[in-house]
Amino acid sequence: MAEQIRGGIVISEILADPNGINNFDTDGDGTARGGDEFIELRNDSDGAIDIGGLEFWDRGRGGWYTVPDGTILQPDATFTVVRDVAAGGSLPSGGPNDVVAESGFGQNVINNNGDNVVIYDPDADEYIQALFNGDAEDDPVGGPGYAGFSATATQIGVTDDFGSDVDGQSMQLGPGGNEYFTGTPTPAAENICFCSGARILTPTGPRLIETLGVGDLVITRDRGMCAIRWVGRRDITWRDQLAQPSLRPILIRAGALGPDAPQFDLRLSPQHRVVCRLPGGASLHSHGLIAVVSLLGRPGVEIDESGASFSYHHIALDRHEVIFAEGLPTETLLFGKQARETLGADQMAELERIFPDLDITGEQPADELVPTAYGPIVH
Repeated sequence: MAEQIRGGIVISEILADPNGINNFDTDGDGTARGGDEFIELRNDSDGAIDIGGLEFWDRGRGGWYTVPDGTILQPDATFTVVRDVAAGGSLPSGGPNDVVAESGFGQNVINNNGDNVVIYDPDADEYIQALFNGDAEDDPVGGPGYAGFSATATQIGVTDDFGSDVDGQSMQLGPGGNEYFTGTPTPAAENICFCSGARILTPTGPRLIETLGVGDLVITRDRGMCAIRWVGRRDITWRDQLAQPSLRPILIRAGALGPDAPQFDLRLSPQHRVVCRLPGGASLHSHGLIAVVSLLGRPGVEIDESGASFSYHHIALDRHEVIFAEGLPTETLLFGKQARETLGADQMAELERIFPDLDITGEQPADELVPTAYGPIVH
């Protein structure tokens, strides 16, 4: 079980090598750089936690970031600190309750060959610690490279081991706080869409996504029947796909992710996340939400290069939920920067009318839409 500080805050994600052979452009400036490295914290408790004053420490770099005073993290929400945003780039917007910040630290912090991450609470004089790639466990209190660290601090529990780093992927803490995996970095919510023909589980059985409308009920993993609050659609032509290949959906063949997972072929947008058994080395060992693009290369998961025109469909409920498409647990729309860029002004204006209490722009935290990017393990 991951160690917690301030009664529920865990180290949940580490991107150590954004610009290796494979890369990840966190700030979206078009170039993967060392500054794209990030560390994410998550609130695994049932209540809001003030994380202001928490300090990020590294051997050799010392204290390189402090969370601003008064920063409140809601249950299930994340706090992500990106080391350095380049000119022309921007911070990932995150989900409605997520908080994203830039450290502005001018030097690389995380050593992708192996390193320790230390989060220190000066109020309680205690810290949590994580390591990866078999790095030796640091001693922040009396060891080298931690000049200025508290000489009286105590460690909470034991050091979390995030396993091994993979170029361009992040090391993540899975559902329940006791399993680790590598996968597509998730410093912010990406826009997620179902393709025409996907069948969504409802109280009366599976229904085609294109036949669902506002007020229709769908079955969610965690909250039973929930009503659809908004639906959106974007038509994608072969010309669109030729000009922008990233619009092509990911095709998941029936049974590609396990027995009846999905029950029939399913097409989703590349960053749409599903609940499945996650890759861990040569085997699959744990469950969690993972972007389907990171499953490419597995038998039965491929880019749909047919070029045929299709439509992307979006569903928004009162909360970010996990629903069932062709029997496969998949997430519903989560607002943020990518949603704004994909949906367009008219659809975003409609969302603002339907969800007046939310910050649909994704720039500020909101209270009503609670993300469940990491939910209970599904067996």
